Amino acid sequence: MFLLPESAKPIKIFFAYSPSYQDEQLRIVLEKHLMRLEELDVVMVWYQHHSENTYEDYENSYHLQTADVIVLLISSDFLGLIQNRIDWNSEIAKLQEKHFLGEVVAIPILLYQVQGWQKLLGNIAPLPKNGMPVKSWQNPDAALADISQGIEATVVEIKKYQQRLQEYRYSYGAAIVQEYPLRAKALNNLNDIKNYLGIKNQDADLVQQEVTAQAQREYKQKLIQYKKELDYFKRSKKGITEQDRQKLQSLQKFLCLQPDDIALFEQKTLTAKTSKILAALTRNSKYVNQTALIWILVFTAATVVIFIRASNAKSYERLLTQAQTKFEQGAYQDSVKIYTSAIKLDPQNIDAYIERGNAHSYLKNYQAAIADYTKAIGISSKSAVAHINRAVVNCTLGNKQNAIQDYQRAVDIYTQLGKKNESNQAVERLNNLQTCLPK
Repeated sequence: MFLLPESAKPIKIFFAYSPSYQDEQLRIVLEKHLMRLEELDVVMVWYQHHSENTYEDYENSYHLQTADVIVLLISSDFLGLIQNRIDWNSEIAKLQEKHFLGEVVAIPILLYQVQGWQKLLGNIAPLPKNGMPVKSWQNPDAALADISQGIEATVVEIKKYQQRLQEYRYSYGAAIVQEYPLRAKALNNLNDIKNYLGIKNQDADLVQQEVTAQAQREYKQKLIQYKKELDYFKRSKKGITEQDRQKLQSLQKFLCLQPDDIALFEQKTLTAKTSKILAALTRNSKYVNQTALIWILVFTAATVVIFIRASNAKSYERLLTQAQTKFEQGAYQDSVKIYTSAIKLDPQNIDAYIERGNAHSYLKNYQAAIADYTKAIGISSKSAVAHINRAVVNCTLGNKQNAIQDYQRAVDIYTQLGKKNESNQAVERLNNLQTCLPK
């Protein structure tokens, strides 16, 4: 179940050092100091740098690219090897960038007093903490212990970040369970959670891709489950009864399926079934009275059309109710999205255009609002409400001449319909042009 966060992956630390005898001896002692990191689920990869490419270089290149922490044991021998290797010069340049972008943690460890290492690694803070090389300490073991503590502190911070990332993954998964696809309000909440937890954008994107991909797979499985139930009712009875329809609606709610998907899904199912019937009738048409065949074809097609229209009408009404609820709650962006879904089901119904235009108005998307009102007027030129609301928006934008024309048209429509009160209100607006809120 994607809601459960994955176990935190082991933290990989990549150590690079020179093969010189002195560096190797210090490395051995440092490794002993770092043994307790294994308790923190840390994988340590030790890479002995050479002046020429070796087989191990190709293997360790992978570890270098996938490490969480990269530790460089700085000595004159190590810097000499770096300067003689073009590929490593390039890797070090990338390392600085990745470090400051937060993609990896780079830790220079000063084994000896060496000039010029800052040119290589810039402002990356070294260990030991005081910046004094290990060999300059009176007690080198104390220096190595300080280094061990510094690396351990880095590991602990990474672990904490992993836990926060898991929390974000859980929150994102929980949101998708509640609604899929996610709407503006949920996305805004998740963005607030991301910022509160301090999650990096690239990590948040990966979580979103991972969880969304799994949600899509699960959603498809839910649609398949719904299809099985739908097919069962179709096979077991002559037609789907109202009781069957209620059961399917309950299943739809339980599976959190979108009304649009159900309507489209049922249309495809019926269309496919009808195509099979028509094909079978056509193949056997020579055995069937031609007039009877025509009537069967017409009746079958009409039945499909009626069912599709009825299904769309129910979905349309549900969407209008949902959109109006969102509008009343002040969730205008969500309201716009739901009205858009309703319009896809019934592009000729002016109500959704007018209401979506109102939501756009409250969002101050005035041009979009005007476009919706204009579309409604194009469908029905006698929509006085669409004219008035378009006049209001034009008034807000300072387009008084356009507003006057719309108000006048609304007055004419109400007069023709014998609605005196509405006509008088439109006349009043026409006279003062002061009301600038959607009706």
